[in-house]
Amino acid sequence: MQDDAMMVVGAKVCLTMMFLMMCFVLGPVYAQQKDDTLIDHGVAVPLAESRGAVATEDANGKSLAICCSLDMSPRGWILVTDIDSGESTQVWYPEGVSNSAPYGSVLAKTGKFYTAAGRHLLEFDPTTRDWSWHGVPSPDASAYLRIIEAPDGTIWGGDVYRAGLISFDPDTKETKAHGRLDEAQKYLSLLAVDDAGWVYGGIGTQLGNIVAYNPETGEKIQIPDEDQRKVGSASVYRGTDGKVYGKATLKGGVVNYRLFDGKAEVIEAGDVVAQEPSGDIGWGQKSGTFPDGRKLTKYDLVNRRLDIYDPATKETRRIEIEYESEGSTIRVITAGPDGKVYGNSAHPSRNFVLDPAEGVPHHREGAIAVKGYAVQGKYVIGGHYGGGRLYIYDTTKPWHMGAISGTVAGGIGAEALTKLASTDAGKIDYLSSYDIVLFRADDYGGEIHFDIPVEADGDYYLIIALYKSPGYCTVEFSLDGKAVGEPYEGCAKVVEPGPHQVTGPFALKAGKHRISVKTIKAEAGNPWIGISTIALTQKKPDEAIRKAERANPYLAAVYSPDINVPWGAAAHPDGKHVMISGKPGYGYIGGGIGIYNIETDEELLLKHEDLVPGHSIMAMAPLENGAIVCGTSVSGGHGTTAGAKTAVLFILDWKTKKISWQTPAPVNATEIGLLKKGSDGLIYGIAGSTLFVFDPQEKGVLHTAPLSEYGGRTVNGMACGPDGNIYLVYTKAILRVKSGSFEVEKIAEPPANATAGIAVVTGRVYFAIGSHLWSAKVD
Repeated sequence: MQDDAMMVVGAKVCLTMMFLMMCFVLGPVYAQQKDDTLIDHGVAVPLAESRGAVATEDANGKSLAICCSLDMSPRGWILVTDIDSGESTQVWYPEGVSNSAPYGSVLAKTGKFYTAAGRHLLEFDPTTRDWSWHGVPSPDASAYLRIIEAPDGTIWGGDVYRAGLISFDPDTKETKAHGRLDEAQKYLSLLAVDDAGWVYGGIGTQLGNIVAYNPETGEKIQIPDEDQRKVGSASVYRGTDGKVYGKATLKGGVVNYRLFDGKAEVIEAGDVVAQEPSGDIGWGQKSGTFPDGRKLTKYDLVNRRLDIYDPATKETRRIEIEYESEGSTIRVITAGPDGKVYGNSAHPSRNFVLDPAEGVPHHREGAIAVKGYAVQGKYVIGGHYGGGRLYIYDTTKPWHMGAISGTVAGGIGAEALTKLASTDAGKIDYLSSYDIVLFRADDYGGEIHFDIPVEADGDYYLIIALYKSPGYCTVEFSLDGKAVGEPYEGCAKVVEPGPHQVTGPFALKAGKHRISVKTIKAEAGNPWIGISTIALTQKKPDEAIRKAERANPYLAAVYSPDINVPWGAAAHPDGKHVMISGKPGYGYIGGGIGIYNIETDEELLLKHEDLVPGHSIMAMAPLENGAIVCGTSVSGGHGTTAGAKTAVLFILDWKTKKISWQTPAPVNATEIGLLKKGSDGLIYGIAGSTLFVFDPQEKGVLHTAPLSEYGGRTVNGMACGPDGNIYLVYTKAILRVKSGSFEVEKIAEPPANATAGIAVVTGRVYFAIGSHLWSAKVD
């Protein structure tokens, strides 16, 4: 959502419309440029993100799939596909409507489709394939998280960052801003209207809330008791009985409500009525049912295709779709250990790499939303939003997002094993996506059995290849009723192949032998396990087994909710530890530091309570002695209000993992967003928009310089170059800070606002302007 928040105003803040149109028309101009002072290397990730799709029929009886999109094109657009002809029409937003992220949309009973771009509400007529109305119901709104249709046809919208409510009358085209439903909370995520005409909002995130609103009188009634509210978001929906049903997680537990005419009744979960079907969707929904019964089962804007299932023929038809796109915004860039430039985009999120010798970026498959990069030896590491996930990429090996399963010569694969499996205590399925037998026992103690034949008498090894998953448990093995081997711990933080389980050799007779896998209770997980291969083989294990390979990049650790948006990343000088830091999960205040040992896989989380309570750790700069200089932000997770007023600069002692020294941020800034150790051993940082130079030995700030004339800082926009100087990517300038004198020099001026940095490679500074990767020559 933080990425989306930046996208709400992205087209206005990050890129000028003139520059975007130039890029959109001309495309990459790298090969055409003669003056190498500034080079546009082109769109790094030429993909658009689906922001919700609906299935409908126009007045002429044509079945249409309508998809909202998000990319960096000069104007936003929707894609309308006639599923019978296969033709798609790209419909651009009306003139003057910014290209901003859509969140909620609704297909009204009239057949009109309503969506939003920033503060603009848009009405689309599928029959004419054009916008029939657009406007700004509230100048205070930033974006609409939910758009619904009331029983009387009124369109209602709930906004983000102020929990404001608006309405639109499709007949009169009149709009009305109804004000905030909660004066403190920021996310009005869900809406519902009862038969009495009352509107209900599900609100979060710092303190969950449900508010009832009477459009006739303007009366607002808070449903949960104030002293019972806690971190989270409440939900509401309209039931099939015309009443509204709400759910709030309060201090005393989960509470269910039946809501009608502004009154709330606490009910049991079993008394909740089913949700009434409606045309409203969130931005992640990509399916729907057409009036003739056919179903939109998949809408993949990234891979340019959609799937239609016909229940009459039981066949699925794939339709290829085409569209023009300026690609996804570049969020972060870094210089790799191999001399290449690495980066990551957002919406959709993809990694990309550029070899300076070629000068053209190439994106990789698989979505990782990295916010901050660091390099440790041959590894590029970064934190993923959301969930505070640490990913580690070995630059010496091929990129593959999925783990590669190990194989066993002579083993029986999962699909064949499924046919040999039996149980009287659970469910057996073959999962083609992972090529495993998934056994879900009814309870712990449940067993799955495989009757495996051997052709001749002899000595055999039993080799079993299993998976790990957050939902799996520990299992035990037996052969012909006798326990063999050691228990296998199947519960892990990520789905991946586990180590092969090898026992034997056993003297076996020709014929079938029963191999059993029994689920046993563990501290986490479910009585489930995934099995990919079983072998009874006379080959020695080291001859039969090809070991599984973990994904590259691999998921090393998860630090949520203490870290959700990991803006900070750093490599410790010991050569084996890496760190990420940032802001916490939705509704939480205070973010910590996640520490991971690449050699041992050990992980540690320092929470904000262990560091500076109520602050989020935004930037880290390790010193040669192992200590870490850190900078904080007073901001918390999405939807929160800061409690502190001034950020903090502190030094973390590596041995004790405690703060050894701290001071308020220079110029009383609310955030220290960037920190880097210079070649002179000093720490260079950005507090607000001010450059400061800090001496970690003397514990003092040696120099400050306001940089607001150059715009604002960018994400990951500071690096120490090979020449020993500090380089900065600001929105309006590429800067060099000379070591020793601290003189700030503008070395280039981007043709439009720069949005992300930074890699200093082969005499060039690489930075982003929206979806384009650029570089500036360093003299």
